Amino acid sequence: MFGIKPQEQAGDKGPKPPIDVSIGRKTAHMQPMLLVRLIRFIGHVLVVTFIVTATYAFFVIPNGYRAFAPQTFGLTRASERLFVDDIGSVASLRQLIEVADAETEAFFGPLATDPTWVICTTQTCADVLDLRASGLTYADLLLVIGPRGVNPRTMTHERVHAELHQYLDVTDALSPRFPAWFDEGLATHLSGDTRVTRFSDPRDADWILAAERYFDWIRIRRERTTRDRYGAAGTLVAEIEDKAGRDGLLELIRDVGENRADLMDLRTEILAQ
Repeated sequence: MFGIKPQEQAGDKGPKPPIDVSIGRKTAHMQPMLLVRLIRFIGHVLVVTFIVTATYAFFVIPNGYRAFAPQTFGLTRASERLFVDDIGSVASLRQLIEVADAETEAFFGPLATDPTWVICTTQTCADVLDLRASGLTYADLLLVIGPRGVNPRTMTHERVHAELHQYLDVTDALSPRFPAWFDEGLATHLSGDTRVTRFSDPRDADWILAAERYFDWIRIRRERTTRDRYGAAGTLVAEIEDKAGRDGLLELIRDVGENRADLMDLRTEILAQ
C-alpha cells in the first residue's frame, strides 16, 4: 500500500524555512547609524545657532570687537591705518600719533610694529564700540582710543603696549612671558603719566607682582585704585631702569621676548647688583 511520508502526516505543513538572521543584524547596525546622524544634525543646528547669535550680537549689541570693522559702524577711513569718527580732526590726530610713535621709538629704536588706530573723539562713537576705557590695545594690531584718551600720554601708553606685544604669540595667553604688571608698568613709565601714585620705596609697590596675568590685573582692580595699580607697576619698571639703565631695561625686554628668558629671574639679578 501507499505509505505516508513523515512530512506528509496530518498537520505537518512541511519543512520550516530558515530564519533570516541578517534582518536583526541590519536593525542593530541601523541604530548606531541613526544616532550618529542625530548627533550630526544637532551639531549643525548648534553651529548655525551660534553663528546667527554671534552675528546678531556683533551688529546689534555694542561690543569692543566692532573696532575691527570700524567703517561698518560709522567711522571714516582717513588712511590705511587710521579710522576716525570726525574727519575734521584728522590733522590733529595725526600729530598725536606722530608724538606717540616718536616717544615709543625713543626707547625701542626703529619700530617693528605698525598698528591700526581707531579713534573716537566723541562719546557717541565710544558707546557704539562699547569703549569704556581711555584706550585699548589688541596685540600689536589695533589701538582703540576713546575721547578721554585723545592726548599724547594715553596714545603713547597704548603705542608702547603694541610695540612690546611684537614678541607675543598664542602661548602667552596661558603663560605670558611679560607679566601684566610689567606690560602696564612699562607703558605707564615710558608715557610719563603723572596722574598715578608715586611710591618712593619700591617695596611698597611689590603687591602688584601678583598681577601676572590679565585676569590677575582685573582682580586687583577690585582691591586697589587705578592710580595705585598703574603707579605701582610703573614704580617697579622704573626701579629696573634705575639699576640697569635704559639700555639694560631694553636688553631685558629683548632677552625675554626673543629668548624666552624668565623676566623675574632677570629682575632679581638686576636688583641684586
